[in-house]
Amino acid sequence: MNKTIRNIGIGLFLAGAVFQIEETVDKENITSTSAITEDAYNQSQQELTEVKKQLAELQLDLSTAQQVQTSAPIEIVETETPIEDSPSDGSFTLSIQLGMTSSEISAILEDAGIILNKVDMDNYLTDQDLSGRIQVGNYELNSSMSLKQIAESITR
Repeated sequence: MNKTIRNIGIGLFLAGAVFQIEETVDKENITSTSAITEDAYNQSQQELTEVKKQLAELQLDLSTAQQVQTSAPIEIVETETPIEDSPSDGSFTLSIQLGMTSSEISAILEDAGIILNKVDMDNYLTDQDLSGRIQVGNYELNSSMSLKQIAESITR
């Protein structure tokens, strides 16, 4: 009976050792899996950035298409910034002064009927890192221009 108890003890010890070794191997697998997850995270962040750029371009295309479909007359609203309008061709002179923000400029363009949505213009300037590159001056713009063309005109 003494040998039987000793054999059972040895068997339990070996079983415990096997379980311990298996747990250690599983932890190593989990560590390598987390490294793969980090790489996948970085890749998904890059893809997200690309998708945001594509979204900005699609918003521009949508805005341009909406401008083409709109047949409403252009209405010029008086603002603090002087705007000279020429209703026959939908163009005007935008005067950008020192200290104006992209949001203010977008609001002026929307009020002038040059763009349909000031938020789209402001988001485009921000997404393309152009809001800090707006230049002081007078710019001839018209309602047939896309957001991208307007942004290229008022930035350096």
